[in-house]
Amino acid sequence: MELDAQVGVVGIGTMGSMALWQLASQGASVIGFEQFRVGHELGAGVGEARQFRSNYLEHDVREIMLQAEAGYRELEQVSGLPLLTMTGGLTIGPADSPLISELVKRILDAGDDPVFLNHKEMAERFPQHELDEDDIVVWNENSGFVRPENTIAAAILTARAAGAEIVEGCEITDIEEHPDHVLLRSADRVWRVRRVVLTAGPWIWRVLPKTVVPGGDLGRLLLTWFPSKDHELFSPDHFPTFTRYAFGTTLYGLPSLWSGTVRVGFAGPRSRFSDPDELNRIIVPQNEIDTIQGLVARLIPDLFPIVVRTGTHLDAYTPDGQPLIGPLDSSGNIIAAAGFSGRGFKMAPVIGKILAELAVEGASRTDLFRWRPRRFEES
Repeated sequence: MELDAQVGVVGIGTMGSMALWQLASQGASVIGFEQFRVGHELGAGVGEARQFRSNYLEHDVREIMLQAEAGYRELEQVSGLPLLTMTGGLTIGPADSPLISELVKRILDAGDDPVFLNHKEMAERFPQHELDEDDIVVWNENSGFVRPENTIAAAILTARAAGAEIVEGCEITDIEEHPDHVLLRSADRVWRVRRVVLTAGPWIWRVLPKTVVPGGDLGRLLLTWFPSKDHELFSPDHFPTFTRYAFGTTLYGLPSLWSGTVRVGFAGPRSRFSDPDELNRIIVPQNEIDTIQGLVARLIPDLFPIVVRTGTHLDAYTPDGQPLIGPLDSSGNIIAAAGFSGRGFKMAPVIGKILAELAVEGASRTDLFRWRPRRFEES
């Protein structure tokens, strides 16, 4: 029977848009399905900027990160949108903190030498940070930030120009596998494709079989912005991305990209859910606001310690913090990319390429064994 497309992509946020771009640019016929609108703000691909770094803290994706910068540069070139800005990056904390001790160990294990900045150098180069006496600072030249909304827009625009079809406002409610095709059902139509790629982000647990990830859940990250006393001091030219361990909490920060405000927030989810509909996007927990305001007042005195903008970032989390990437069974007709546990955006172009390989060729040139979707059923 005739196919509607060679590949269907369910969910065209971060990973889905990248898969759509890669598939369409390679000449595959592809349809993307988005239950909301393209570029919606309800999922994981939001927040104005995401950290990008040659990765020591997450050593398991270092090889992928070597390819990720080239992927972002390629998408910038073909789309004309600015995506990746390299600023360098700071990691700050006491020498015996988990953040610093683990980072230094992994740099040394990789055969590299950590670059430390002493307190005098910090005062001269990056006076925005108020350091404690026992703080250590590690500098990473190969760090910066990616613009998530721009990135998704760039991938979608490029995919459409290459012939991809996109169906917006369409929730796929059922996926039915057959030996040589897959049926995708919405409330009012059925599509027939050769293979399907599931990249539904926080909604992935509604689509995957329940046995794939027992214990999988959603993490809500509170995004907070603070006004700066001196906008230029926090521009990308003067304020590199940072991660910092202080007072038992890990924080992160990014340069000012919007109306003189700077995004500083908690690293890691603050609440857990089993379904996206459980999240109240209007009420922000006051205790979290009070905590982040107190930390900013203490650590970054050139910011006014009052939150003037908030946002919500939802992502799917797996029990081991590793994503699910690969076919759901031996047929290879249903492919999943999910559960990135808050750390997937920086490597998104490479994931899109992997998904295109799986959907067209039936195999990837990247070793995906550690990310196989059915690994939790095997244990």
